[in-house]
Amino acid sequence: MHLVNNNDRSVSSIPPDNWRPPLVTLETSMGKMVVELYWDHAPNTCRNFAELARRGYYNSTKFHRVVKDFIVQGGDPTGTGRGGASIYGKYFNDEITPSLKHTGYRGP
Repeated sequence: MHLVNNNDRSVSSIPPDNWRPPLVTLETSMGKMVVELYWDHAPNTCRNFAELARRGYYNSTKFHRVVKDFIVQGGDPTGTGRGGASIYGKYFNDEITPSLKHTGYRGP
């Protein structure tokens, strides 16, 4: 997985608090995947994901769980699904929002 960084910001710089990329493009061996981030519903989760991606944390990681027509999971550098780094420390609170249930889009 590689984040496609579509701006001029240096990876070494610290983005301002209002930095909120609406989309992240993942480059995989099977093609590109665009992920929409729901900042209004899960700001800490979005910032963690976007910032780790910006830093290159997910580069060359694998999807450790793939279930056809259902789900792909990745982002864990150990490949086990047991977790990895967070910009907040080891853990941060879940941001479970019922309005986001089943928001995935399976396009052509």
